[in-house]
Amino acid sequence: MRIFYTFLLSVIVSLSFGQNQVIIGSFTTTNSNTTYPTPYGNWYWGAKHQFLIRASELSSAGMSAGNINAMAFSVVTANGVPLNSFNIKMGLTNTNDLTGVFLPASGLTTVYSTSSYTETAGWNTHTFSTPFYWDGTSNIIIETCFNNNNFSQNAVVHLTNTSFNSTVYYYADNSLNCAASSGSPVTTRPVIRFDYIPANIPPTANFTSNNTNACSGTVHFYDISTGGQPTSWLWDFGDGTTDTVQNPIHTYTSNGNYTVSLIACNQYGCDTLIIPNYITINLSPSLPVPANCYPATLNGTLGFGITNVTLNTINNSSADASVGFEDFTCISTNLTIGQNYTLSVTHDQPTNHNCAAWIDWNNDGILDDVNERILTSSSSLSSSATFTVPATATLNTPLRMRISADYDFSAPPTPCSNLDYGQAEDYTVIVTSNNNPPDVAFTADVTYTCDGTVSFTDLTQNLPQTWLWDFGDGTTSNVQNPTHTYTSDGTYTVILTCTNANGSDADTIVNYITVNMAGAVTPASCTPQTTAYCCGYGIYQVSFNTISNITADGSEGYQDYSCQHQTTVYSGNSYTLTVKTGINNPQDTRVWIDFDNDGVFSSSELVMDNQSGYNPSAVILIPSSGLTLNTPLRMRVRSDVVSTPKNACDAPLYGQIEDYGIIIDTLPTPPLADFTSDIRFTCNDSIHFYDLSTNNPTSWSWNFGDGGTSTQQNPVYKYNNPGTYNVSLIVSNAGGSNTKIKYNYIVVNCDTAEIPINGNQINTNCNSYIFDDGRSLNYSNNADGSITIQPANASSVMLQFLTFDFATGDTLFIYNAATMNSSTLIGAFTGNSLPANITSSTGVMTVRQKTNGNTTRTGFLAEWTCSNAINEFSSESFSIYPNPTQGTVFIENLQNKKITTLSVYSLLGKHIATISNPGSIINLNDYNLSNGVYFIEINKKYYYKISKQ
Repeated sequence: MRIFYTFLLSVIVSLSFGQNQVIIGSFTTTNSNTTYPTPYGNWYWGAKHQFLIRASELSSAGMSAGNINAMAFSVVTANGVPLNSFNIKMGLTNTNDLTGVFLPASGLTTVYSTSSYTETAGWNTHTFSTPFYWDGTSNIIIETCFNNNNFSQNAVVHLTNTSFNSTVYYYADNSLNCAASSGSPVTTRPVIRFDYIPANIPPTANFTSNNTNACSGTVHFYDISTGGQPTSWLWDFGDGTTDTVQNPIHTYTSNGNYTVSLIACNQYGCDTLIIPNYITINLSPSLPVPANCYPATLNGTLGFGITNVTLNTINNSSADASVGFEDFTCISTNLTIGQNYTLSVTHDQPTNHNCAAWIDWNNDGILDDVNERILTSSSSLSSSATFTVPATATLNTPLRMRISADYDFSAPPTPCSNLDYGQAEDYTVIVTSNNNPPDVAFTADVTYTCDGTVSFTDLTQNLPQTWLWDFGDGTTSNVQNPTHTYTSDGTYTVILTCTNANGSDADTIVNYITVNMAGAVTPASCTPQTTAYCCGYGIYQVSFNTISNITADGSEGYQDYSCQHQTTVYSGNSYTLTVKTGINNPQDTRVWIDFDNDGVFSSSELVMDNQSGYNPSAVILIPSSGLTLNTPLRMRVRSDVVSTPKNACDAPLYGQIEDYGIIIDTLPTPPLADFTSDIRFTCNDSIHFYDLSTNNPTSWSWNFGDGGTSTQQNPVYKYNNPGTYNVSLIVSNAGGSNTKIKYNYIVVNCDTAEIPINGNQINTNCNSYIFDDGRSLNYSNNADGSITIQPANASSVMLQFLTFDFATGDTLFIYNAATMNSSTLIGAFTGNSLPANITSSTGVMTVRQKTNGNTTRTGFLAEWTCSNAINEFSSESFSIYPNPTQGTVFIENLQNKKITTLSVYSLLGKHIATISNPGSIINLNDYNLSNGVYFIEINKKYYYKISKQ
């Protein structure tokens, strides 16, 4: 359990001259009294730790090369048991990330050792027997170790989170802890404070001030020079005056912008910093009436406080709480009555803050904590809120705005409360009148509802005076912020119309509200509310199957997401449940599912029980019996501070409870994949693929064979390159998946010739395709066209059908000759049976199609080949030279016809070589041919298409 840290009251230390102090890390988290890392950890007899600090961290903290004389750890809760033989060793390293192996002791130097050390709450400083020199560039390794002969508990220390393994630790109930060679690496490390004296180098001048916009003229300047410690200072305030003290207070007497410079020196040299127009003085501003109180900072030495405020034209960066309360009322901005504005506040050092802001709208000098509060935030590094300037605000008058921020373990700020470690800042706003018509906007608390009840909130600017809501179900309202109950399932469009004396405006959100009464979950027997939220406890995200809900922390209290966030799971299956609870606080997290739907969470329905953990995760097995199926069930998630009551109906102390909806079903039958397409042969058409799978798939994964994919059920796809492609479809549902692959399913080629609707064509190619794409058009009635395949010197022609689904009433005739009669007829084909391979007994085959113009089908695709005859080509098409040759042969394509392949054969028909897709002029290597006669075969492949007219 986190507690309030009284150690912060005693951290002011007195340093010797020239000595600097830096804190490495931020106070983001702690260990518990039974967890590590902690240098004072006695949960086991002893413990050994190594801590890695990167040089970049030291430099960012303002540290330079020099001697480290002491270091300190910040203790939240002391254990108070003496730690025997407690020692600290240090060394320099180039290691950037620790592993499970301790760095060797040979590279470390003992800087602190005592026979017994007892830690106390607050900073525990260990002054070194010999200073440790840091060279300014290396990383530092720190080792702590002790060994008792009994155990008690761990001291709780402040830890910081790092992006690398910054700690490795080992513990055991024996006397050999300090000899351990390996341990557990983690990314958390104690917050460490160093006291050091910079090396013999000159200072690097730097300064800041409590105010860069002053109304009184008085400004407090602060030397924050780094490097070598300055021993003298020369300030020039830009108004003709100077000073030589380290942190001067200067009063300007005239309005204007002033350039300030500082020269900082020591015995090794000097450095100068000049900031042009650094100070703006306005000695006669219009200021708010005095406030009835001015909050003081009780301890501003730890780096808490406000460093930036942004509102409209105000964007002011300032010093932290070390300067206490700051009066910036000479900085002002104009706000228009009835309009919305966003206030942003930065307070990011050294850890989380609580923050609040107010504006004295009625100008009575008293900031009303309820009616004039414009911002509230908890446990954050920055705060932001949008507010509307109320119609009752005092016009054209300077009004006071106050922002207060304090450590999140301190009490939440109020307008007049003093701040433990943070600070308050005051600014001025001036409210002007508004003569604009309404600018309508609205929102709803839910947009998906299972009970039909929706609360609407008017966000209209410019002071609307009337409201007319149309809820989309035939009902209306004139209330500014109505609550409406829908009585029927459906999706509803909502319209808000607003008017004032300057005009009217309307906003319409189409399909804004969805009502699903069937999704309602049985009410729980209890709805426990957070008792006293604190310090970032609670739930940040719940992930379970398809649920992934990111939320604020326990500051929201109980949240019922059982309607808006539901998921369907299947009995007998396992699912991962993750609850994000943040990294700052260990929490007890428990989850129940109301399997029997009685509204009560029994012990048998507990599905996660994680104690003292961060962001727990568990695998949940959905049982196969004792369930209410196909009905939304309530899942309750509870996370709270460690060791508090943790039943489903116990009210959380700091954390919260969230409810979700779970529907349990039995696994469906896995799908069986199948598909078709409207085209199988194309040049450049888009192809429509159609899912024919059974058993209700819920996802589809197409692969089109050319690297293209789709997850649509019925995609449209276009191929960019010629080729023959396999197509596959994987379909899935909760029961499983199934794959269908169709090989050589799509052919893309643009070399096509059309068979005439009537008449005959002759083709002399030895190898090509003929196809009918079966598109949506019928053939012309009584079309009768044919193609005669007659390769030169062929001994036979074979026709192989790859697909066949021919239109009823249309017939494909195959003949064994160029003459088409009954004596040469090989066969006639129609329907959807794939014909067997057909081979002519001669070197000629004729394919004839007769149509009746009726129905269409998906068509057919066939390939023909001829016997291995050596064919001669026309000398008018190609030229070969030189011939005879002694080496290289050039073949010139005189008619620029596309050549598919070029093959070389011996006089006896032996195949020597083949070149695919040669160009118009071919440089043919002689392949070490012996003297003799050779034949060259040139092949041009056509694809013949039977076209529909």
